[in-house]
Amino acid sequence: MTKRVGWWYAGILLLLVGTMVVALMVGTTWIGPQRLFQILSQPASRDYVTIFNLRLPRIISSLICGGCLAVAGALFQAVFRNPIADPSILGISSAADFFKLGGAVLLPWLPGHNWLLALVGGIVALAILTSGTALRDPYRLIIVGVALDATFVGLSRLVSSGQATQVMASTFNAVTWSDTLGLLILGLTGLLVALLLSPWANYLKLADTALQTIGVPVRTIRWALLLLGMYLAVSVTATVGAIPFVGIVIPNLARRLVGHDYQTLLPFSMLAGAWLMLAADTLGRTVIVPSEISAATMMAVIGGPFVIILLQRGRGFHGLTAH
Repeated sequence: MTKRVGWWYAGILLLLVGTMVVALMVGTTWIGPQRLFQILSQPASRDYVTIFNLRLPRIISSLICGGCLAVAGALFQAVFRNPIADPSILGISSAADFFKLGGAVLLPWLPGHNWLLALVGGIVALAILTSGTALRDPYRLIIVGVALDATFVGLSRLVSSGQATQVMASTFNAVTWSDTLGLLILGLTGLLVALLLSPWANYLKLADTALQTIGVPVRTIRWALLLLGMYLAVSVTATVGAIPFVGIVIPNLARRLVGHDYQTLLPFSMLAGAWLMLAADTLGRTVIVPSEISAATMMAVIGGPFVIILLQRGRGFHGLTAH
């Protein structure tokens, strides 16, 4: 790791810690730094309940979700060799959201139905996405993905019978410690595997013929990383719903800051994604107190212009490589 990369890692860690402290303090009730230490010895106080039952699980969940979505986006971009490939824009997240909704309606008795049905949705979307000729054309891939996303969003609205706002407004507002524990187990497992498999993503920088010549199992690597990225995105969607653009914004910025080596890129994306999601959620819940803006809406406001600028400046499918 170069000195420059080390500075960027130090910077994102400082941002992460600082934002966590701010997130603990702000909200409908302001809790100052001195009060934060005092409430540790006052478990029966209202501020203690606010911190440990409301804000802390929300903070931890947003960190895990942001890290998972950023790494999922980086993996998708490595496999598809497309800098704006991401589970949210390719319909994976919306498919998982739709199947999760169906599971809540049809199979509410099934243990873990949210995650199981969201996983089925992710697999279905991935199968559709990879079954045709779209993989060979980055433009066609994005068009198919956007169409797939619109289809599943429309189906979600149809099934929800007028409750579309609830379906679309992915938020951390109702996250409990039970949800947070599930996210910790699913998310940290997936992130650990992603870090272990990061050298595989580097292989995909080479042409398939070159990899086959040296005996690298290209198909196995590609599907392993695709399924891992899908798993990470689905784990987030199953708990808080579909959140867009994290997997586009963070990996593309990370390539500019720390380079294209996935052994450096993936851990940095994980940390930066965690920070971005926490910052977006904290801003969303404080900008119009006592109401709040959902995490999905905040990321749409942040990520939409980013993608437009990315493409308008000629750094789209070919001008900005995902490798």
